[in-house]
Amino acid sequence: MVFAYRRNGSARHVARTAGTLAALTMGASLLVAPQALAASSPTNAELLKACNWASLCKFHPQSYWGYTGPKHQVGSTAYNCGSNTNQHRIDWSDTTTAGNTVGVSVSATYKFSLVFEASVETSYSHSWENSHTDTESNTINISPRSVGWLERGTSKQQAKGWWEIQFKNKYYDHYVWYIYDFQQSGFNKDNPSYGYVNFKDRPMTSAEIGAHC
Repeated sequence: MVFAYRRNGSARHVARTAGTLAALTMGASLLVAPQALAASSPTNAELLKACNWASLCKFHPQSYWGYTGPKHQVGSTAYNCGSNTNQHRIDWSDTTTAGNTVGVSVSATYKFSLVFEASVETSYSHSWENSHTDTESNTINISPRSVGWLERGTSKQQAKGWWEIQFKNKYYDHYVWYIYDFQQSGFNKDNPSYGYVNFKDRPMTSAEIGAHC
């Protein structure tokens, strides 16, 4: 069987088809490029964890301040169903842990944690605790038909600065990496005046009376 050539195909059509394929190929490469670029850089979390084996891991402090953490309840809630004001002892334990803007857990297993502590203590003469637990007992007076509880604001501290991390061999194609605008918070035992424990009470709701009295 002999196939006849069709004469309606033209060089212009072929060129246009080739141009379309080239444009599609270029578009595909542009879609892939950002992903490849993102994969060529480590995350800040990866860099902090790499402090464990980097040749240099240094924190450069820029500022430090103390403050009071957000209020929160500690211990149990007490209900007075009687007609007289009653005293109630509330035993409580509250743990304050450190946190940072990178989201890496702060513990002794990571070298950056020890480096950060030493840098802050040297620069600002303030001790640093990554985890602190307070345990106390408080007696509160609860009015008749009222509910009582303890509200605490923790004394905290925060430091801000930047990291310099160097490697003997290239890490993600570079010997030196930086992390800017790093902040870490923790318990502030040097300034206990920032913390407080308040005794709180209010009248019980009808639902609470029904559930507890």
